Amino acid sequence: MSTTIAAVSSNAIRYIEFVKLSNSSFTDTFCNAPANITVGSVTYAGMGSYMGVSEIQSDMKSTSTDVKLTITGLNPANIALILGANIKGSTLTIWRGFTDSNNQLLTIGGVLQFFQRYQGIINNINITEGFDEQLRTRTASCIMSSASMRLVLDSRIAGIKTNPSNWRFLYPNDTSMDRVPTIASTYFNFGNTASTGSTSKVIGSTSTVPAQIVKFGN
Repeated sequence: MSTTIAAVSSNAIRYIEFVKLSNSSFTDTFCNAPANITVGSVTYAGMGSYMGVSEIQSDMKSTSTDVKLTITGLNPANIALILGANIKGSTLTIWRGFTDSNNQLLTIGGVLQFFQRYQGIINNINITEGFDEQLRTRTASCIMSSASMRLVLDSRIAGIKTNPSNWRFLYPNDTSMDRVPTIASTYFNFGNTASTGSTSKVIGSTSTVPAQIVKFGN
């Protein structure tokens, strides 16, 4: 379902990127505006040009794209706080808000011009440190790479093992997989005369003597 963005029909288009980082232990919200902006009941800290978001690919169909969030001008003393915040694995959500000349969000036709653009999972963090020889100061930059939810779903592990122990772990009262080891170690000699099975252990069997050969037909 498409969303009509009335603000893009204006002769002068101004917008701000809003970012939310969240996991079970913290939630941080900030934007690249020069001052704090409150949307609803959420206040986004204005970081100006210190915050950057890479281009978000927009396609007609859902694609697995990555987005990089960059925060510069960090005090190196705060690097330990970043590393200890367990940012990796957090949810990254990005909105774009269209504003007027006073950096106030527009409302056109009763619709706040504030739209979600991206949601993904932080899968990598890179911290670099630079030294300004003229100012004799050190600054750090943090680059967070995010995998889109489409990529997360593509990478998921699907299915379940059908051995009795794994099956009973999820379905304690279901006996449908109890005979899997017996069937796996049974020799099916289709169309031929049955012969004595080998005494060597068969893969999947729980004993050193495989189950009796099953004969089909004459």
